[in-house]
Amino acid sequence: MKASRTIAAALALFVVVGILAVSVQAAPGPQKGKNQTAKPAKPMMPKEIAAVIQEGLTTRQGRQDIPFAFVKTMVLPAQQENLYPVWFFKAKNADLGYAPAASGSGDMEASVNAFFQFFQADETGALKPKFAGKAQSVLTTPGANYDAQKDDWYSFGMALPSGQYTMAFVLASADMKKLSVAYNDVTLPGADVLASSLVPSEPVAVISMDRVDPDQRPTIHRGCFTWGGVKIIANAAGEIAAGQNLEILFFVPGATVKDPAAQQPQYDLQVNFEVQGEDGKAAIKWAPQSYDIYLVNQPLPLFQTVQTMDEKGNVTKTDQKPLGAGKYTLVVNVLDKVSNKKGETKMAFEVK
Repeated sequence: MKASRTIAAALALFVVVGILAVSVQAAPGPQKGKNQTAKPAKPMMPKEIAAVIQEGLTTRQGRQDIPFAFVKTMVLPAQQENLYPVWFFKAKNADLGYAPAASGSGDMEASVNAFFQFFQADETGALKPKFAGKAQSVLTTPGANYDAQKDDWYSFGMALPSGQYTMAFVLASADMKKLSVAYNDVTLPGADVLASSLVPSEPVAVISMDRVDPDQRPTIHRGCFTWGGVKIIANAAGEIAAGQNLEILFFVPGATVKDPAAQQPQYDLQVNFEVQGEDGKAAIKWAPQSYDIYLVNQPLPLFQTVQTMDEKGNVTKTDQKPLGAGKYTLVVNVLDKVSNKKGETKMAFEVK
């Protein structure tokens, strides 16, 4: 397997430094001193939204006028010991209220209000609100192939200090008559954890990436996610056609630089990739790959090696065949050769 890191080559040029355009200003609370925590913010949402959140907070089962569900969370690096979690969720087009754009562009548009509130447990285990906010988004999709019954995926992310959080995320129609809430628990490891452990993020299947102007406003994105000055279009559903490469992207918080004094930080990461079937057995293994940056982008050819042997056990023929249709898990093991720290991450995908 050749390590032709198509996206990482570009990322290495303008993202590794620019990441850190995911500014600390996007994180709530004070940022001076690593032992400080975010102060509770004043309520930033209508009373009816706060009431909907509280109704399902204990059970994590909320009102669903606009059905949606979180499908994964990806935790990325950010500035000054913050991290940047990105939440991915699915919703049906018809439920979000898409309609022809007033501009006559031929696109379909949906105006969606989103409210978010973060909670942390106190010493008794009770969830206490820490901060809240609102994201208003106009979502667009081309009208030519629009399918009202199709589930599409969306993302939402923001920089946060380390800690354990419960996020309540509310979607509301433009007229506020339809309200839905979903909950997600996320742990953002602090400097003490990263000093002794690798915490690789869950991989995503990548389609393409573009450079964009950083936008620190909380925003819902359709079919993509942003990180600093980069917009990444991902195959969040993880559905791959037979014979197609599985192009993945993930990050390795906790990796140790080889030379802390170097102007351009370099790492020494060894990564092993393995595809397992539903039975947990290996379907494909690749030779270990090496990376000198803390993000890993790798196209993985989904082909199995099939050997034909004669009656004496000698290999007479070797063929490559595409991985068959079915559900699989990509298992990724990372070794930091500088610190000897290890980490593992996984991603489910399906070959159609």
